[in-house]
Amino acid sequence: MTASGPWQWLLVATLLVLGCLFAVDAWRLAIHQREQGSRIGVLSALGGGLITGLSVGLATLNLQMSFDASTKYATWRADVESAASIPGFTPGDRDIRGINFSGKELRDADFTDVDLHGVQFRDAILKGAVFDGANLQEANLVGADLEAASFNTTDLRGALLQSANLTHAAVNGTTADKYAGAQVNGRTCWPRNVDRAILRTVEVKSFEKRDDSILTVRGEEREDGVKGGEIAPGCHLGER
Repeated sequence: MTASGPWQWLLVATLLVLGCLFAVDAWRLAIHQREQGSRIGVLSALGGGLITGLSVGLATLNLQMSFDASTKYATWRADVESAASIPGFTPGDRDIRGINFSGKELRDADFTDVDLHGVQFRDAILKGAVFDGANLQEANLVGADLEAASFNTTDLRGALLQSANLTHAAVNGTTADKYAGAQVNGRTCWPRNVDRAILRTVEVKSFEKRDDSILTVRGEEREDGVKGGEIAPGCHLGER
């Protein structure tokens, strides 16, 4: 099917006007000229037929538009899922539930006010991304590069932030209670101006390394010399 064009809507509008005119004319004749029964019948039939055709046409157009929208969304989602790099990505009002963003490069992405509950961002490059007002509850941000990202009024409760790079990120625009249960480790890199109340709210936990071995929190602290959840002076997770 092809997308509906202006001419299709013009045709529907024309049919509606004609149907209404015929119906009104038939009603007028029925009141004032009862003897013209055959003419009244013809006009009534024409009006009723046009209005019925209009209803069918509108239903067809709505179905076509719905089909077109579904096709466009499916194509957009497939492109996002297969792309390795989408600079300036923004979902708009599209549903992104179930999309795995792990390992993707999403520099300067805009997730303002988006529901990202439980979304996978592990090892994603999210430098300069905007999460203002977003719901990041229980999102997986392990190893994510969040340098200079913005978290104003963001809900990060239960989010996984082990080894996340938050250098120069705007984290103080979110109250400490919105970090309750967020998990960090000795490699979590906070900005220098981080509110100490946030550091007292998060939970320090280790996570599985790529080789599937598990480091304890104390073991991670020995590796980088930083206590879990504290500011790591000059910390970085490598050039990306």
